[in-house]
Amino acid sequence: MNDLVSHLQSLDPPAATVVLLAVASLVLVLREPITGRRSFARFRVEEAAEGEPARLRHYRSWTLQGCTSAILAVALVLALPGVGLADIGARWPSWPSGDSVASSAVRGMIAGVLLMIVVVALAMLVRRWRSRRAAASAPTAAAASVESEAPSAGPRGQMAAVLPMLPRTAAGRRGWAMLSLSAGVTEEITYRGLLLLTLAVVLPSDAPTALLVTVAAVSFGLAHWYQGWTGIVSTGIFGALMAGLFLVTGSLLLPMVLHTLVDLRALMLPVPAEPATTRIGTAADGEATAGTTSSVTPAPRPDPS
Repeated sequence: MNDLVSHLQSLDPPAATVVLLAVASLVLVLREPITGRRSFARFRVEEAAEGEPARLRHYRSWTLQGCTSAILAVALVLALPGVGLADIGARWPSWPSGDSVASSAVRGMIAGVLLMIVVVALAMLVRRWRSRRAAASAPTAAAASVESEAPSAGPRGQMAAVLPMLPRTAAGRRGWAMLSLSAGVTEEITYRGLLLLTLAVVLPSDAPTALLVTVAAVSFGLAHWYQGWTGIVSTGIFGALMAGLFLVTGSLLLPMVLHTLVDLRALMLPVPAEPATTRIGTAADGEATAGTTSSVTPAPRPDPS
């Protein structure tokens, strides 16, 4: 880890390069939490009225936004003197020696993230199986009666934000998979590659590695403000792990792969069926209901927090 940090801190780009990197990173850090929260608020209103068509539309929009940010970050690094793509992780991973502390850290981070993915995936599969079994065995009338008499409090915190975004159709699952791949690649470029490079050249050359990782992790967590405090904390911790992995290996390849896998886990979550009053006017998937003319007037929902 110290090798890459030392390399980045030893860079001596022109003052204009430092200023432009700082401005671009500051815009990223300040803009994303606000625009993300606003975008999610619009999504909730449209999802309440349209269901899956709104999800598909926002998947495309979010994917385009992420790709645009990453392309601009890469173009900036390419255009500025004194820095290069290798400085934001565009190279093959460099593995530390087998008995070093850094090597143990890399193995531990990879094993930890993979174990988290496996454990959470198994938990989601079990939950999904139980949900389907309960739905199949419970009488419809009794379920409706129980629901009307004692409505569920519903998910809270991070899950309150994640569940409405999850797909309900095959087309939606494909869209989510593309969104996960896009986020895994583009967010690593911006929040690990670009941001850590900027911190290394802006902060004093003797700034500790922990400070760089902490600032990048907090920024990544705040970008998920729309998921509430639980989302900020969990994504911040994940961001710290990915930042550490990048600094140890010198490459964004492994963080990109692990990030994508973590986002793909959501496809295993059990999701509620679309409300009967929701209009699903799309031909993107064969599961859309034909001839439905009923619609609902969308009522703005508060942001999850």
